[in-house]
Parts: sequence; structure tokens; C-alpha cells
Amino acid sequence: MKPTIISLFLLLLVSGATTSCDKDEPDGKSIFVDPAEEKTEFDFWLDRHYTEPYNIRFEYRMPDRETHFNYWVSPPPVDKSIEVAKLIKYSTLDAMAELMSDQKDPLLFAKSYFPRVLYLVGSFEISSTGNTVLASAENGLQINVLGVKFFDREKDSERIAGTMLHEFMHILDGTYPVPSDYDTITQSDYVGDKYAQSGNDYMELGFVSKYARSSPAEDIAETGGRLISMSEEEWEAMLSSIESADGRAKIEKKRSILIAWLRDDFGVDVAKWSDIYLRRLSELGDIDWTNLED
Repeated sequence: MKPTIISLFLLLLVSGATTSCDKDEPDGKSIFVDPAEEKTEFDFWLDRHYTEPYNIRFEYRMPDRETHFNYWVSPPPVDKSIEVAKLIKYSTLDAMAELMSDQKDPLLFAKSYFPRVLYLVGSFEISSTGNTVLASAENGLQINVLGVKFFDREKDSERIAGTMLHEFMHILDGTYPVPSDYDTITQSDYVGDKYAQSGNDYMELGFVSKYARSSPAEDIAETGGRLISMSEEEWEAMLSSIESADGRAKIEKKRSILIAWLRDDFGVDVAKWSDIYLRRLSELGDIDWTNLED
């Protein structure tokens, strides 16, 4: 008799579960559906300029599933999100398309390597050591842009555009790593999180910034970003200011390695990209920052 009783008990449980589901889903559809949000004019603009040409999701509504729960963060205002979207399109994506304009598909470089998500956060993240996080890259798939609600076109455009270069270098390095010789040039002078208290003699030691001393990966991103964001004249002025011949030689060696890496692994002409990028930064005043009909 025991097997019969157990079978009957299981049958009753299944019936009860079915009845319960029927009460929650009278039409047979799941109740766990994300609420549909009506598309705005900005959403359609993003479709035309980010999603359709590049398959990039530009997330400005800041769903909490994407945030870091160890920080207090807030969503960005829509008007600031529009400005940042236009800035990144013009200075980064359009610049890459112009760089590759002689290719069969000028958009292929960005489509291949640029992350699939740009995620905007209104506030900055402040680390436990007191350092302000301006942006971050998530496994090559997402770039988080922070402090958007404080964005000022006159003061912050160059910083945001430069941050895109920095994070993009991380992604390229994660795709085809920079030759390991790079890590050995200043191997004994990386200091991790202590870089903020490391003094201002970083160039004498062979680094382009104080932050570059935190790790080889950040050194690559800092130096690689400056390959594009600094003119040849600016590079020479910086190198000439270094009193240590050893420090200058180390920076020059790093620069040569990165130029060859970008050329050989990605088909990128660094000098051409820099000229395009700097020209576009000088043209930002010509952007119609509010027009969403283009």
C-alpha cells in the first residue's frame, strides 16, 4: 500500500502546483516580464548611430543589475546623456571610421573591437583609498562612463574622449596582448594602489603618468591612449622635459612597442589616428548637441 499512497501524494502536489500557476498566469503567459519602456526620440537616435551600425547598446537608464553595489551611484540626466553620446560618436566611433576609410568596411574596426555596451552612470565612484574612478572596462564587453551628471562640454569633452581611448586600449590588449617585453621595461617600479602616494617623479622612472605606475596593464592603457591624444610636438615637449636619459629611453621604448603592436596586430596607423582625433576635438564646437533628427 505504501507505493500507492506515495504516488497519490505526489499527484496531489503536482495538481496543487498546476492550480497555483494557473492562478498567477490565467492566460498562460509568464508574470515575470520586464516592463516595456516606450522609446523616446533619443532612443531612436541611438538606434541609428549606435545599435544599427555598430551593434552597441548605449545604456543611460542605469538598470541596477549593472551597477557595482559597493558604491552609491545615481542615474545620469537625459540631456547630459545625449551630449556624451554625441561626443563619443564624433570623437571615437566616427574617428575610427575615418581612420579606416580606405577599407572595404570602414566600420569593421570598431564593430570588431569596440565593446557591445556603453553604460552611463550619473555619479563618480570613490574607491576605499580615496581615488575617483572615471571609467572602467568590463571584460572587453562594456565600458562604464561615470560622473555624467557633472559633464561640462567645455571642460570635460577631452577627458571623456581620452577615457574612451584608455579603456579601448585595455580591450585591444585583452584581444591581442602587447608583447611581454613591455612589462619588463619598468618592472621594478610598479606600485599597485600606492601610485597616488608615489610622488611626481614618474617620468624620470619611465612612465607617462602617475597612474601608469599602478600596473603594466594601466601603463599600456595610459601610454597607448596618449599615442592618439597627444600630437608629435606634445610628445617631444614631454620627452624633452625629462632630466633622466634612462627615463626618456624607457618611455620611448614603450612607445615604439605600442606603435608596432597597433600596426601589426590591428592595422592601425597611430600617426593618422592621432591627427584625426585631435582635429575632431578641435571641431567639437561645431556639433549640434541637442539635434536628434540627424
